[in-house]
Amino acid sequence: DVRRALERMAEHGAIRWLLLPGNHDPIRFGGVWDRIQRLEPPSNITVLANPEPIVLAPDVVLLPAPLTSKDPGLDPSQWMDQAVTPEGAARIGLAHGSVQGFGSEGESAVGLAAERAARAGLAYLALGDWHGTRRIAANTWYSGTPEPDRFPDNAPGYVLSVTVDGAGCVGVEKVRSTAFIWAKAETSFQSGDDLGVLERKISSITTTPRALLLNLTVSGNLSLIEHAALDHWREVWSARLKWIDVDVSALVVRPDGGDLAALQGSEALTAVARRLSAIADDPLSPDRAAAALALIKLFGFAAEASREAAP
Repeated sequence: DVRRALERMAEHGAIRWLLLPGNHDPIRFGGVWDRIQRLEPPSNITVLANPEPIVLAPDVVLLPAPLTSKDPGLDPSQWMDQAVTPEGAARIGLAHGSVQGFGSEGESAVGLAAERAARAGLAYLALGDWHGTRRIAANTWYSGTPEPDRFPDNAPGYVLSVTVDGAGCVGVEKVRSTAFIWAKAETSFQSGDDLGVLERKISSITTTPRALLLNLTVSGNLSLIEHAALDHWREVWSARLKWIDVDVSALVVRPDGGDLAALQGSEALTAVARRLSAIADDPLSPDRAAAALALIKLFGFAAEASREAAP
């Protein structure tokens, strides 16, 4: 895996890769950075193993704050305040940890001063640890993870394109980098016609369904026939999307006259449905929940058989 990552970065020779050890992979003997150094990485890859100025260009200096442990016990960016750089050079800080007062998704023990950029005279401070894109100040940002791996609420899936003009003018642009879209959605059903509304909602999320992972919460009221249609919809869209999970725990299923009418072709099924419906409607029955689930399954099987029998 390490060699593969290095090869991928080496393929993009026009990019200089600056790799900062963080709290999950601090600098230590026998660690991943030690192995990378022994592999003699390509010339466009630099492991930032020491807190010392790195000249990126005649007028641009990088001030990295690599971690040597998961809990260093102090702010690793503090050294930037006294770092000596050429007069007029843009000072860019790079650190990993939790800015005080903002929290950290990884519950990092590494605390960073929120005003570090101002204290150290930085044109920009690039931060890692928070897994989503987050602005701390105009010149202090968390870029977040370029590819999410869960259903977060903190805006992952971006890289930041940062422009430094002189020693203090900064422009930050969020650039979408994710190949997959992890989305959460809620919808309320009052009839089977609302499936069309749901499909339009999905289309508004992405035009590439196969890249979408969807966590869907459904509430409202449906008849048994409409619930069977929802189950069928879920099967169809499970094949269209990368992944889908449908939470129907808040959905109320209420049989109506049309449900039993749909089973008139089978006296046995109709009798079973009536018996299950009576148990499900009895608030004193210990089998009420099981009967309601059995009704849903019964109509689901009946709807599936009807579709298969259709010409």
